[in-house]
Amino acid sequence: MDLSKYAALFLAESREHLSSCNQLLLRWERDPAASDPVGGLFRSIHTIKGMGATMGFSGVAELAHRLESLLDALRQGRMTADARTFQLLFRAVDALGLAVESAAAGREVTPDAALASALDEAIGGAGRPVPAGAPVADAGPPRRRATDRPRGRSVQVMIRSDAVMRGARAVLAVRRAEVLGLVSAVRPPMVQLEREEFDGRLAFRIESGATDQEVAAAIRTAGEVEAVLFGTPSAAADGVERHRQIRVDLARLDRLMKQVGELVAARNRLGILAAGAGNAALAELSDRISRLVSEMQAEVIASRMTPVGEVFERFPRLVRDLARELGKRIRFDMEGEEIELDRSILDEIGDPLLHLIRNAADHGIESPEVRVRGGKPAEGRILLSATRERNSVALRVSDDGAGIDRAAILAQAAPRELADVAPDALSDDLLLRVIARPGFSTARAVSGVSGRGVGVDVAMTRVRALGGTLEIGSEVGKGTTFTIRVPLTLAIVRALLADAGGERYAVPLAYVAETVEFDARAVTALRSREALVVREQVIPTVHLRDLVASREHPAPARRPTVILEVGERRTALVVDALLGQQDIVVAPFDAPRGMPPYVGGATILADGAPALVLDAAALL
Repeated sequence: MDLSKYAALFLAESREHLSSCNQLLLRWERDPAASDPVGGLFRSIHTIKGMGATMGFSGVAELAHRLESLLDALRQGRMTADARTFQLLFRAVDALGLAVESAAAGREVTPDAALASALDEAIGGAGRPVPAGAPVADAGPPRRRATDRPRGRSVQVMIRSDAVMRGARAVLAVRRAEVLGLVSAVRPPMVQLEREEFDGRLAFRIESGATDQEVAAAIRTAGEVEAVLFGTPSAAADGVERHRQIRVDLARLDRLMKQVGELVAARNRLGILAAGAGNAALAELSDRISRLVSEMQAEVIASRMTPVGEVFERFPRLVRDLARELGKRIRFDMEGEEIELDRSILDEIGDPLLHLIRNAADHGIESPEVRVRGGKPAEGRILLSATRERNSVALRVSDDGAGIDRAAILAQAAPRELADVAPDALSDDLLLRVIARPGFSTARAVSGVSGRGVGVDVAMTRVRALGGTLEIGSEVGKGTTFTIRVPLTLAIVRALLADAGGERYAVPLAYVAETVEFDARAVTALRSREALVVREQVIPTVHLRDLVASREHPAPARRPTVILEVGERRTALVVDALLGQQDIVVAPFDAPRGMPPYVGGATILADGAPALVLDAAALL
């Protein structure tokens, strides 16, 4: 059986188990007396070992076996969970992750000799030394007992319907059963197990002196086994609820989304043609196609939505290692992991969050001694949270540290001519512009954590590229909060179309709070800038006609105003006319030199004409 095609699935599932291992280790390190994490760790490592053995990755299986033996010693109380043990466990999980990645890429590496020696020494001290190169393929199932009289029985095995590598697991289940006795009458035949239509149900006959419990235990070591039944088939086998799930390559979803985008554009064009044709049958068909495309669009977008927890889960381990490196005590909490984002955005948002979290750990959280002197708990706190806000998601990195010293920022900024204001006049917006400049840093020396002035700059650049915004709020002595706002999806967005000087522009509806009529009597000034009073709120204005330097068409007497809202900030965008709403496909492009910052993309409208998409954050 050719297992090479299962390499990607092996890698994906191993990553999930390794992520779980890191989370369980962090929880266990906080509460060494807890026993629940040990069982979870053991199961994850055991599963990786089984998959590695099935795939023929001996290095993965051998390292997992050593780690499993160490966990078994801890679980049975032959070892105690102290600081050295936890560090060894973290080190071994990291090495196992590297071995998994290398093996899946076709370049299996030999386990680090120093780590193997440390694991063997720890296990040997617990009374169970593991010799180098110990066989691992049969580590799980018990051997057949020669004194037991073999008896025949039928066995039914059901691999979980949501499991990956179902065929490989079925083969492994048969191999584990063969250790205990003679296996025959395998249905479906072994050669059919690797086919895509294999539904995870396997039956065979075994002649063995082992008990049913021993046979079932051996089979379950294959991993992802939902049920093992003996005797004749029963209704219980057919009554098992089956969740039909498959893993789909993201590239395939990207292509599908692109095609749906083309369908949306064609639907919009068809709607205009049908409306002008005066044909009732064509209009009815256009409406039906419009509904079908809308439903397809919603389903494709939903299939790409992924909980942000998939990105969040990588950071607890990061903060733990940063705290050790910096000599600080930091508690890391997460909220809103169930909030969903488009997969393409989720893949890009990890780096900005990484830089902001490292920034919070290094610059934000004080040392335990400083915190205690300031009347704070010795342990600092970093909170990573996600919340849904209309058609966008807000991701916040908050710390309860020292806050940003605006005077220190200005002291660094003055020689660079980045700001020329008093500390008390350094607003949050201006503060962000200063610290987001490339190369800006308040660190006194370059370290492995910070000092090169790229953290906030990288976060700002990546977030803006996603059509999102970055905001900051900081109070000396109380902490700092960075807020990233990104749209739910990038490919297809609902937009408000506006006219300025005879040209059409698209404004993403996610940032439109309301529309009002521009009233000259409500005009006032705000910090030497024109502003509009809307229901007792003073909102600075931006005239799109002036922004695009349009002088060919005279300004209309009545001008609509679009109130844009990004987080807590608002601006009033004054336009010549509003042309309605439309689903648009945002086409990314490399902006030519001199392109204004308020241009966030381009699109083709329903009538086939191009239009620029405005970046709401750049207009604030």
